Amino acid sequence: MFKPLNHRINQWHGRRVWVVGASSGIGAALAQALLQAGARVVLSARSASGLAQVAAGHPLAEVLPLDVTDATAWAQAAHTLQQQGAAPDLVVFCAAVYRPQHSWELQADEVAHTLQTNLAGVYYGLQAVLPGMRTHGRGGVAIVASVAGYVGLPGAAVYGPTKAALINLAELLYSELHPQ
Repeated sequence: MFKPLNHRINQWHGRRVWVVGASSGIGAALAQALLQAGARVVLSARSASGLAQVAAGHPLAEVLPLDVTDATAWAQAAHTLQQQGAAPDLVVFCAAVYRPQHSWELQADEVAHTLQTNLAGVYYGLQAVLPGMRTHGRGGVAIVASVAGYVGLPGAAVYGPTKAALINLAELLYSELHPQ
């Protein structure tokens, strides 16, 4: 039988979740639901003001601004959380950009920005968090993709392929990490 989302969210009560891409959209909604369920949530994104809005009124929220396109910033953020003595139980990768583009409208700078944010940012994050999780034998990752990763949608010439890559990556991570 299908369990309501609130039932699954409530399992995170008292646990620490790092939501990356938490300043708007799905990431912000997830972070707010987790906070309402009693999770300790680390909120990350580039927009410090957006993060502050999500965190407002939630004593269990911690704001940790982060540019996911910067591998060094990822390493520093992960180190900061380790130094606090409370590594996250779950890291949720939600950061993404979407700019409608058709295949005949591609612009190199927009393509590079989307690839860096939607795909490379996840790899940088995995590089920063997975070794510690494996060393400690605990923790998990969740990657937010899109239906655009399963089927070529008009106007998603760059966004869709990045989400397809994330779906493939999530499947690979499961096969490699599930036994651990």
